[in-house]
Amino acid sequence: MIDVAVSPLRTALTRDVRPALLVLLAAVGFLLLVACANVVNLLLAQAAARERELAIRSALGAGRRRLVRQFLTEALLLSFAGGALGILSAVWGVDALLALAPSDLPRLQDVAVNLPVLLFSLLLSVAVAAGLGIFTALRATSGESRGPQNQRSALPGALAERGQGHTGTLRGHRLSRAIVAAQMAITLVLLAGAGLLGRSLLRVLAVDPGFRTEHVVTIDLALPSLELANPWQEKDAGKVRRVAFLNELFSRLRAIPGVTEVGGANGLPLTTGLADGTYILMTPQEKQPRMDDLEQLWHDSTRTGDADYCVASEGYFRALGITLRRGRLFDDRDTLDAPHVALISESLAREKWPNQDPLGRTIEFGNMDGDLRLFTVVGVVGDVREDSLEARPRPTIYVNYRQRPQTTGSFTVVLRTEAEPAAVSSAARQIVRDLDPNVPPSFNSFTEVLSASLKTRHFNLTLVGVFAATALLLAVAGIYGVMAYSVARRTHEIGVRMALGASAPDVLRLVLGQGMLTTAVGVMIGVAGSFALTRAMQSLLFGVSATDPLTLAGVALLLGSAALLACYVPARRATKVDPMVALRYE
Repeated sequence: MIDVAVSPLRTALTRDVRPALLVLLAAVGFLLLVACANVVNLLLAQAAARERELAIRSALGAGRRRLVRQFLTEALLLSFAGGALGILSAVWGVDALLALAPSDLPRLQDVAVNLPVLLFSLLLSVAVAAGLGIFTALRATSGESRGPQNQRSALPGALAERGQGHTGTLRGHRLSRAIVAAQMAITLVLLAGAGLLGRSLLRVLAVDPGFRTEHVVTIDLALPSLELANPWQEKDAGKVRRVAFLNELFSRLRAIPGVTEVGGANGLPLTTGLADGTYILMTPQEKQPRMDDLEQLWHDSTRTGDADYCVASEGYFRALGITLRRGRLFDDRDTLDAPHVALISESLAREKWPNQDPLGRTIEFGNMDGDLRLFTVVGVVGDVREDSLEARPRPTIYVNYRQRPQTTGSFTVVLRTEAEPAAVSSAARQIVRDLDPNVPPSFNSFTEVLSASLKTRHFNLTLVGVFAATALLLAVAGIYGVMAYSVARRTHEIGVRMALGASAPDVLRLVLGQGMLTTAVGVMIGVAGSFALTRAMQSLLFGVSATDPLTLAGVALLLGSAALLACYVPARRATKVDPMVALRYE
């Protein structure tokens, strides 16, 4: 029976990056909400400060529609100015983002600030400006719908207001605090996402990959294809030439000053990955099977297993620091005409021979290269995380390049060196050119390979972290603005309190208490929202729960501390109010 799964090409291309892109889209939306909340608060404060002006305009005959049009025009002008600055920032920032982006991001070369993006940004700016302007205008002119008689009766009160009172702020004060609380909640969600991604990255970096990356230079080679008359013929001329080339290459590379070990394999950890297949456990008494016999043997699940297939040299394990647990590594006795041997990883030994000695066991894995000669296990090496640091080590079977050179067309040489990588690379390039000018080498350091494997995590953390930091700044600016404006409008009230015996610490506690109460409400809502929303990014996390209490507590403390600092400045200013000045009539 054959199972077939059909999926759209777009789904196949974006499957790995779709969760990260959705998280990025959500972060952009949350940041937009925080920015809009700040703008609403600023417009409401401006409208409250212009109550006298609005009252005078209304008394002189300006209707509500005209006042709304004025607010809307002002909001559109501000929006266009901010949108223009935002577009300039986007043009300058795209190159920086592309430099951080992982190379496997689909259609990365098409990412740019183009005409459709500019039009979308323009329409979004206009829509946001129109919505915020209309909302603020309706709030500010709500009294204008009471009719001319009421407008005239309200005029003396509006004109009599002094800047010291807080009479004109009661209508919008609760709304402003509610908006600030919403800002805090959204910011906490973004901070929680950045915190979870940061902790995941730390957990990944703490993983033991099973190899060492420092002081290792890699050389990627694309060797000419072998023309094999018979894959399992011991003295095939193509095999002999390939083995001779690699032997000579290793010998010359070892002679480079500063090089301490040289090896190679047909696949390097954390890069393209190894080919995998189904192996068969054999007994020493069984003869080498034919290709027709494999189909029947594969149906016996007690004798089969899946494993990665790696063609390597003995120096490969020493150069990368892969530990030998039992037995021996490959050596010069393992030639083309000698009995074929293999090394296996610890995970495979635990899986197939728990509490037993795997040395001397026999394996058939000829379906990987067409050579059906059996392998004898001569050693067990430590597990290596081949695919990524997050993925569990896969069972792996290592075979000797001298005995199975068929699949070494793409081969990576690794050099452990104590010298400067640039000097080693220059000498190695010349050696490869002398041996075969048709083989172009590609050099890299293994540390860069490791960094490249983590680039997606760094990219996700950087983006969400930037959005979270920006949201934090906006939220802090928002609560500072609300508290500073509240203190300015309540100067008269504060003066009365101090004249009646309130001390500076009393005033400080009063103002701080109101600000921190708003912050506490926002933090509680944000924590509840984080429990629900961060679950969507579970696939991006490693070793950390989406509801990790330590992360949530940390970001709540960070947000609370920032809000406390933002509230302290206007609260401290309130304690400096002179009661005599505050009580003086204009």
